[in-house]
Amino acid sequence: YLAKSGDKWSVVVDGKEDKQYDAIGAGTLIFSPDGKRIAYVAGLGNKIIVVIDSKEDKQYDGIGAGMPIFSPDGKRIAYWAKSGDKWSAVIDGKEEIQYDGFGAGSLIFSPDGKRVAYGAKLGDKWFAVIDGKEDKQYDAIGAGTPIFSPDGKRIAYSARSGNKWFVVVDGKEEKQYDGFADLIFSPDGNRVAYSAQSGNTRFVVIDGKEDKQYDVIGGTLIFSPDGKRIAYVAKSGDKWFVVVNGKEDKQYDA
Repeated sequence: YLAKSGDKWSVVVDGKEDKQYDAIGAGTLIFSPDGKRIAYVAGLGNKIIVVIDSKEDKQYDGIGAGMPIFSPDGKRIAYWAKSGDKWSAVIDGKEEIQYDGFGAGSLIFSPDGKRVAYGAKLGDKWFAVIDGKEDKQYDAIGAGTPIFSPDGKRIAYSARSGNKWFVVVDGKEEKQYDGFADLIFSPDGNRVAYSAQSGNTRFVVIDGKEDKQYDVIGGTLIFSPDGKRIAYVAKSGDKWFVVVNGKEDKQYDA
């Protein structure tokens, strides 16, 4: 927990106080998924530091919101750090290339912790950075992307060129649409689905094929555990219903 003594703050872990700081970032105190490690963001004068297992990383001018993050196995840690007006991803204590900005919520580890990806900005262009390598530049990268497949072997993200959105799966661009949401892999990583918009209609795209068009897609796109079935909520007119493998269930008011 966080504790204040006078005008100083410290983290207390299992009854033992860490070093005192001028501030501790609210909501930044996290355990690793395995519970063995702990990290938080601290303020010292006009500098910001990530503290990992009671050890201070390098001092920066800022740390990205929602940072730091642990890999799923708890062995690795990453965060966005600001030096002057530039941002860089710091992964296991090592700074990557500096950029003008980064995609909120885009810094992620693969489920096995071996890979890292994020969205970054240079000038007025955005691109995905996957395992330290920059992908093609676009006008925007979709919020909450890129994403890894559950086995960590595949990666996908949404991108915008001009006023059109599309999904990039394993480096390959899919069909362009007016809007996009809800990009997911199946649990086995073999299938990809998302909802798209064309004009005033919405529909789900599964493995590159468009499902029936509706007025609204309810943001509940989900695969079955074996990846063979897919379901989502849709609306036509004033009625709502669930669609499972392209088949509409009974209609309801909500």
